[in-house]
Amino acid sequence: MTTPIRRLSLLATAITTAAGLVAGAQVATAADPGDSAKGTINPTFERTIGGPGHAGLYAWGMATGKDGNIIVGDYWNYRVLRYSPAGASLGVLINNSGNGANQYYTPYGLGVDPRNGDIYMADTDRYTIDVYSAGGSFLRSWGAKGTGAGKFLYPSRVVVNSLGTVFVADTWDHNIVMSNTSGAEIKSFGGFGSANGQIRSPHGLAIDGSDNLYVVDPGNYRIQVFDKNGTFLRKWGSKGSKAGQFQGDMRGIAVDKARGWVYVVDGEANRVNKYDLNGNFITRWGSMGAGPGQFADGGREITVDNSGNVWVADMPNFRVQKFSPTGQYLMSDPNPPQLPPAGGFNAPRGVAVAKDGTVAVSDTYNWRIQTFSATGAFQKQWGKRGRGPYLFNYARAIASNPVTNDWVITDTDNGRIVAYTKDGTYKWGSGEAGTTPGKFKNPQGLAVANNGNIYVADSNNYRVQVLNSNGGLVTTFGTNAQFSYPKGIAIDPVDQSVWVADSAKAAITHWSASGAYLGKLAIGRGTADNQLSAPYGIAIDKERVYVADVPTHKVKVWTKSGAFVTKISQRGYVAGKLYQPDTLAIYNGRLYIMEEGNERVSVFNLNTK
Repeated sequence: MTTPIRRLSLLATAITTAAGLVAGAQVATAADPGDSAKGTINPTFERTIGGPGHAGLYAWGMATGKDGNIIVGDYWNYRVLRYSPAGASLGVLINNSGNGANQYYTPYGLGVDPRNGDIYMADTDRYTIDVYSAGGSFLRSWGAKGTGAGKFLYPSRVVVNSLGTVFVADTWDHNIVMSNTSGAEIKSFGGFGSANGQIRSPHGLAIDGSDNLYVVDPGNYRIQVFDKNGTFLRKWGSKGSKAGQFQGDMRGIAVDKARGWVYVVDGEANRVNKYDLNGNFITRWGSMGAGPGQFADGGREITVDNSGNVWVADMPNFRVQKFSPTGQYLMSDPNPPQLPPAGGFNAPRGVAVAKDGTVAVSDTYNWRIQTFSATGAFQKQWGKRGRGPYLFNYARAIASNPVTNDWVITDTDNGRIVAYTKDGTYKWGSGEAGTTPGKFKNPQGLAVANNGNIYVADSNNYRVQVLNSNGGLVTTFGTNAQFSYPKGIAIDPVDQSVWVADSAKAAITHWSASGAYLGKLAIGRGTADNQLSAPYGIAIDKERVYVADVPTHKVKVWTKSGAFVTKISQRGYVAGKLYQPDTLAIYNGRLYIMEEGNERVSVFNLNTK
């Protein structure tokens, strides 16, 4: 049922810019009296494109159970699997993903209590540590978002020593948190820095036979060792490609307690390094690729079985690999890997439509781009996980450049913008992770103007950056006072002005093509149909603003002067309903809605009158 129209006002203002515009006070204006005479819409559902399409395994977390079986976190399938030491699949051990208090969002780092076999899971998206029995039954959970006792910013790894002390790597808080098995915090140690005992973004954790803690310190390209009380003992490692050095993106670590060996995953080098307990280099193995013993964008977590064999999660190759202690490849599973099916999606984030009706989708958690005909038939795909021209680290928004007909994409975790021809041939990449102009920090949405300029929501830098059709920087605009988390962005087809959806502020702001602030829609914050909770995708036609409000699972529509028009659909899983609508695109009188949760594109005919 459509909520009655509620007229809202548009706040108009002028701001000081580099060109010397004079700042003015924000003044509320009455709603456009001609709103009621403007064209109307009657959105009706037409069809969907795509659907769920996951790989067979997204191996990430690794641990060895008390019974000797290997435990594997199947990250983007939201479950935990189990293998025999010989490599036979023993099926699903834990499958408890959901929104409930006793559930988890995503299984990340895994640890095992050596005393009773309980399984500890670092549930990063819920900011908790979840505990399951050795048989997979939920036991308890603790943690919340924040800093201080009992809180985490990004709990990524967890291990338990023989005394029952739990150690958690809080990657974004740059420390290690010690607690008992009930979650009562004992202390934390570390802190951002490069001095002995300080840590920059801790990742892997491991315990040796003396209950010493080994910490992967990737920001400092080293391993640090602490005693059971968190007192610094020793360190080793440096940046480089020589034997014993680390190239970067260091991830998992495991200790063979019986033999006194330490294994460290060097993700950037696509290798596993082997040391003794004092950090003396022994050997290394691995290279970039998809063959036996190779890794795509590096291994993830690592564990040692009771026979001393080494198991490595090779997530971008959709498999887990097993090696001898000397690095000899022994097996992998699945073999061959069960790749994500063509035309299927895993948490897709972006949709765009070219001038001829071709539809492109950023298949985010499958690290690829897929294209479809105007009728929705699968055409082609390209991309894998990584950092090169045809590699992605979570591609999100996508747009079609009307001048070049290229696809332009935010490669979010690589901190760059990339462009491909319509048939998928790489053209250019622009930017890297950083804060200076031309660099990006978690870029999300993007849109392309009629002149080919590319507008990028540089989310964690609180700004919009403008590139030309070749990826060159044109200008930036916005400040952290004006933006909190700009996410969606769209170009007005009437005057080429820019509309930005700020997810954290729940605000829709309006800017000129050159970056002068024009105002914002006076929309209240909330879950009602005429309010916004956490907007992301935004699209503009000649008269209206369409906003994907993710938490309410609706697309909400206003006139450009701020009068509420209608909402499109509501939460649901059947055709015509929406679950986590993400980015939006308008083409030929139809609204294309990317649904992250339902893993499909829903197409609505707007029936504009």
